[in-house]
Amino acid sequence: MFILQPPVYLDDNNFYHKKKKFFRRFDKRAHNHGPTYDLRLIILRHAERVDLVLGESWYDYVFGGVPSAPPQSYLHPLLPQALPQRLNTLLYVFDPPITRLGESKSYTRGQELSRLGVSSIDHCYSSPACRSVLTASAVLDGISRNPVPIRLEPYLFEPLSWNQPLQMLDTVSPFMSTREWMMAGYNIDRNYQRLNNYLNPMETEVDFYMRSQYVFQSIERRHGGVAPPIGRASKRARHSTVLIVGHAATPLIFQHIALQQPFNSEVFGQQCGTIPFLHTVVLERNAINRMWYMRPIMSFV
Repeated sequence: MFILQPPVYLDDNNFYHKKKKFFRRFDKRAHNHGPTYDLRLIILRHAERVDLVLGESWYDYVFGGVPSAPPQSYLHPLLPQALPQRLNTLLYVFDPPITRLGESKSYTRGQELSRLGVSSIDHCYSSPACRSVLTASAVLDGISRNPVPIRLEPYLFEPLSWNQPLQMLDTVSPFMSTREWMMAGYNIDRNYQRLNNYLNPMETEVDFYMRSQYVFQSIERRHGGVAPPIGRASKRARHSTVLIVGHAATPLIFQHIALQQPFNSEVFGQQCGTIPFLHTVVLERNAINRMWYMRPIMSFV
C-alpha cells in the first residue's frame, strides 16, 4: 500500500502546505489542462461526387464516352484540378471522382480543422476509391500536412453489396494502384501493407461491421501508444492523430465500434442515407482508462 505521510493540507488559496513540495508539484500536474487522450481519430466521408451532380450521363458529358480520352478532357471545370489520367477512363464510371467544388470544400475542411486546433496529422488512411483519396489529399493540404503519406486501405470501402455497378466488374478492380497515384503526383505510402485486397461482393451489413472492426483494431494497435504510469515517474502520454477518409458508412460504423453502441443493420442503412458529404466525426481515447469518447468538432483543445 502506498501511504502519504505526513498528511497533506489544503489552505484557502488551494495550495498544499508550503513545506510539502512534492505534493505541490503533483497538484500542478493534476491541474495541467493538456490533452487527456493518447489516440485521436478524425473520420470523414468523402466530398461531393461528380456523378451525383451531373447525373448518370456524366461520363459521356465529360469524357465524350471515349475510354482513351485526350488530356484536355481532364480540364473540365467540374473535375478536380489534378485528376489522375487513366488509360481507360471508363473505369471512372465505376470509381467516380469528386467535383472541383468538393475538392475546394475538402481543402477548406482541412483549414477549419487546423483553426480548431488540429496542428498535425500523424497518419492518414483512405478508402482506395478515387473520391476518398482526392478528399484525403485536399484535407491534408488544408491542414498543411501534405507530407503525410496516404495509406490506401480496401477494408475502408463501403459495403460492396450497396454498390451494384461495382459488382458487375467481378474480378476487375476499378481502383487506381499505389503506383498510378504516385505517378499522378499524389503522396501515397508505397510501403503500407494492406489488411486485405479482397472484398466480398455478397457481404451483409453485419459482415461490413466485422471488417470495419478489424480496421479499427488494427489502427488502435499500430498507433495507440502506451498508457502513462501514475506517480512520481509519470510521463506525458504519446499522442497520435489519425485521419481516416471513407464513405457515408465510415464515420457512423467507427462511432458504433468505438463507443460500443448496439448495431442494427436496418437502422444503420437508413442512417447512412442521411450522412452529408464531408461529414466529420472525432473520436478520442482516454490515455488513462483507454475508453473512447466522441469529441465535438468545435471543441478541440
